[in-house]
Amino acid sequence: MIQLQNIFKWVNNGANRIFLLKDINLEIKEGEFVSIMGPSGSGKSTLLNVIGMLDGFDEGTYNFFHESVHKLKEKQRSQLYKQYIGFVFQAYHLIDELTVYENIETPLLYKDVKSSERKAMVADILDRFNIVGKRTCFPHSSAAASSSW
Repeated sequence: MIQLQNIFKWVNNGANRIFLLKDINLEIKEGEFVSIMGPSGSGKSTLLNVIGMLDGFDEGTYNFFHESVHKLKEKQRSQLYKQYIGFVFQAYHLIDELTVYENIETPLLYKDVKSSERKAMVADILDRFNIVGKRTCFPHSSAAASSSW
């Protein structure tokens, strides 16, 4: 499913090249769970951003479901990303201008989930986490912050 071969990513600092990723080879099969561990500054986030198609790389090949990601146009990469990839960020990146309901609904809009199905899914999540009463709150409000949200 995911195959990285000889991936390099660098930044240039004057005449110096600073490697963020150096000769990364990785294969992850469908259904496999993988942990990426290492000290701070070792390239974990950079690697995840490359795998997640949020960032590019300078050398190597990246195949996702046998598609050469590095050769795809932005729109094609975006389609793959929307269909197969999800991120849970450390700082969960809620959108302050959207309500709790809208923050939950947003990824479903990107995946083109039908309105009725989307409403049912959001209602299920709100119910499952016992935050139905918070659905119209904004993330920064004290009402939303006081829940397990």
